[in-house]
Amino acid sequence: MTARRITAADGARIVALAAIYIAAARLGLALDAVSGFATLVWAPSGIALAAMLLFGYRIWPGVFLGALAANAMVGAPIAVALVIGAGNTLEAVAATYALRHVPGFSPALRRVRDVLALILLGAGISSVAALHLSGIVGGSQLMEAWRAWWVGDLIGDLLVAPLILVWATRPRRDPRPLDRARALELGALAVSLAGVALVVFFSTHAVLRMWPYMLFPLLAWAALRFGLRGAATSVFVTSSIAIWGTTLHRGSFAEVTLRQSLLELQLFMGVVAATFIVLAATIAERRAAELQARAARDEAERANKTKAEFLAAMSHELRTPLNAISGFVDLLLTGTQGSLTEKQMDSLTRVQRNQRQLQILITDLLSFARTEAGQMVLKPARVRVTDATRDAETAIHPELRDKQLCFEQHSIEERLSVWADPARLEQILVNLLSNATKYTDTKGTVALGAERQGEQVRIWVRDSGIGIPEAEVDRVFEPFYQVDRGTTRRYRGVGLGLTIARDLARAMNGDITLESRVGTGTTVSLFLPVAQAEASSRSRT
Repeated sequence: MTARRITAADGARIVALAAIYIAAARLGLALDAVSGFATLVWAPSGIALAAMLLFGYRIWPGVFLGALAANAMVGAPIAVALVIGAGNTLEAVAATYALRHVPGFSPALRRVRDVLALILLGAGISSVAALHLSGIVGGSQLMEAWRAWWVGDLIGDLLVAPLILVWATRPRRDPRPLDRARALELGALAVSLAGVALVVFFSTHAVLRMWPYMLFPLLAWAALRFGLRGAATSVFVTSSIAIWGTTLHRGSFAEVTLRQSLLELQLFMGVVAATFIVLAATIAERRAAELQARAARDEAERANKTKAEFLAAMSHELRTPLNAISGFVDLLLTGTQGSLTEKQMDSLTRVQRNQRQLQILITDLLSFARTEAGQMVLKPARVRVTDATRDAETAIHPELRDKQLCFEQHSIEERLSVWADPARLEQILVNLLSNATKYTDTKGTVALGAERQGEQVRIWVRDSGIGIPEAEVDRVFEPFYQVDRGTTRRYRGVGLGLTIARDLARAMNGDITLESRVGTGTTVSLFLPVAQAEASSRSRT
C-alpha cells in the first residue's frame, strides 16, 4: 500500500500546528518548569493529540518542529531538544494509534465510550510514552520532573484535546437551537461561571479555600444544557482563570511554592474535566438515542398512515366487485333468473358464504389499520340493543344455518339502549357471533343476550365450542393471534376479530371480557354505557 503524499494543505497544517505548539509551549515552560523543561501546565500535548486525531499521522512534523523549536528557545542544547521533540511526537503518535484501534471511536466524542477512551488511552498512553522516551532529567530532581511532566501532559490531554475535538468536528443536530431565550441563558452561565471563578481563584481570603466546589453546579449547568461544547469550554475557561490566579499566588490553591500550587490545582482540574465531560457525553448519547427513537416513531406513524390510506383505497376497490357478486348471487338464489338445480343452489350458497367471509376480513383489516393509525371516526348515537342484536344475527344467520347450529336468542328488554356508533356496534357483534360460530362444532349452540348492570349494558355471546386454555385467554386479544397453530388451517380468519372488537369497544367507553374453558365453551361479554335518555329515566324512577 502506497503512502499518501503530503499536500499543500498538509504543509499549511504542519506550519500552523508548529506555530501554535511553540506559543503554547512557551506559556507552559514559563510557569516554574523543573530544570526548565518539565512543567505542570502543558497544553501542547492536548493540541498535538487533537491534531493527529483530526488530520492523521502525516502532520507529525508539526509536533516535532514545534517541540524542537520551543525547547531550543529556552536554552536546551540541540541534542536535548531533539530528544524532547522525538518524545513529544511519539507520545501523540502512540495515543492516536491506541485510540484509532478502539472499535467505533469518534473524534467528535459523541459517546461515553469515546470520552473514556480519550481519558484512559489518549491521556494515559501519551504521558507514559513521553516519560519513557524523554528521560533527560537526572539527579535529585528526577522524581519531581517525572511528576511535573506526567501531570502536565495528562491535564493537557484532558483539558485541551476535548475542547479542540468538539469544536472542530460537526455535532449532531441540536434539538434546541440557539434562540433568544437560549442565548440569554448562555450569557447568564458565562457571567456566573467567570464571576465565581474570579472570586474563587483571585481572592486571598482564607474562607474561600472551600469555594472551588461552588463551581460544580455551574459546570453541571453547562454540561446539561449546552452539551459537550458547553462542558469542554466551561472547564477550559475555568482552568485558565484558575492558572492565572494561582500564578499570582491567589485563590484556593495558593501554596508556599508555585510548583506545589500548580500541582494541586491541575490534579483538581483533571478530576473536574473528566467528570463533567463524561457527564456531557452521557447526556449527548441519551439525546441522540431520543432523537433516533423520535425519528423511528415518526417514520412508523407515517407508515401507519400510508397503510391506512392504502387499505381504505383497496377496501373500496375490493368492495365494489364483491357487492356485485353478492347482488348477482342473491338474484340467482331467489330464482329471478330461472330455476336452479340442487347442486347449483349448493354451489351458489358456498359462493355467498365465502363472499361474506371475505367482506368481513376486508372490514376487519380496514378497521385495524384505522385504529392503529388513530384515524377511526366514531359517530355515537342512541342504539336499541334489540335492533343491534337482530341485525347481527341476520348477518351471521347463513353461517349458523350451514353448520346446523342452534341459536338461542335470550329475552332482551325492549327499551334497553346503549350509547355507541351503530355501524361499529354491529361490526363488534358480528365479529363475536362469527367467532362463536367458527369455533363451535356442527349442531352445537350459540347464544346471545343482554342485560343492564348499573350504568352499563352487558351484551354477551356464549358458545359450546372448543374453548380456550386458561394460559391463552389474555393473548386472544393480541393482533393476528390464534389459539394454536393447528387452528389456522382448520378455522378461517386472520386473528383480528377480537382485537378490533375490543379496540372499538374501548373507543366507545366500553370494554370486552372473555371467560372460557377447554371443551366447554366460551362466553364473551361486551360492556357499553347506557344511553343517556334511558339513564335519566331510570334515575327519576
